[in-house]
Amino acid sequence: SDTTTILGFDSESIAKPPWMPERASLPDGPATIQLSTPASCIIVQLSICGDGSALYAPDVLRRRVINNPKIIKVGVGLDDDALGMYRWSKKSFEGAIEEGLRNSQLWEMTSRFDLGCILPNQNPAHPLGIRTLAQKFLGVELNKSKKLIMSNWGERHLTPAQICYAALDAWVSAAILERLQKGNMDVFTADALMEMEFMKNQRTVNDLNERANARKAAKLELKEIRKLHRTDQPLEFMKNQRTVDYMNEMARSRKAATHELKEVLELNRADQPPIFDEGVVRLTLL
Repeated sequence: SDTTTILGFDSESIAKPPWMPERASLPDGPATIQLSTPASCIIVQLSICGDGSALYAPDVLRRRVINNPKIIKVGVGLDDDALGMYRWSKKSFEGAIEEGLRNSQLWEMTSRFDLGCILPNQNPAHPLGIRTLAQKFLGVELNKSKKLIMSNWGERHLTPAQICYAALDAWVSAAILERLQKGNMDVFTADALMEMEFMKNQRTVNDLNERANARKAAKLELKEIRKLHRTDQPLEFMKNQRTVDYMNEMARSRKAATHELKEVLELNRADQPPIFDEGVVRLTLL
């Protein structure tokens, strides 16, 4: 279809903390995916599709929704959700014989609209969470109890509390978009959003993955440099073993490497949610 649609989006995964070793063998990746309009929501339980890998996930969901650029997925922290699905699908298809087949079946979320900085004057470095947005836009209190968040999302029969929790997160995003549209139809319709620069220039999930991997590698190297620095101090018993020149050279080398790694982090920093002017977000906050 050529019609552009907006859906609230969220996903849940199975927490596997060290104190829950019984969960170690449960599927990785998204356990559930929630898709919502302002009127209704569906929860797709991916973890109970076959072995929970992308091999058994409903491909119609990938093709017609997740990878479909004509469907705008709105939510909070969507790049993280997109990365999780992408890596899950990539790992699932690692054993595929044909490279082309594997790449064609990756879950690569397109048309992502993150609401984290939708409020005027919001610091892009500290985007808002869905709970705060629900309070300010809709006057809705979301249950974010740790017990519920850490519950087993891989169960075949989710509890009513789990269903409510999962559905509400996706619904809130769809409901906020509906409210924004009423305040400014020229800006927040599906067609208008598709014409915005942040949507036109959005990175592919493969690019997000490469940048995230670069950040992770740089952080690990910085950690090693700091560890070496702590063990390289000119203690009394070492003064006869290491010359001043040697210590100075080590310090210069650490400084240069640290500077280079910080540049890598800056170059590959995570993208921030789109920012809107105060005049654009015309609505009464609750």
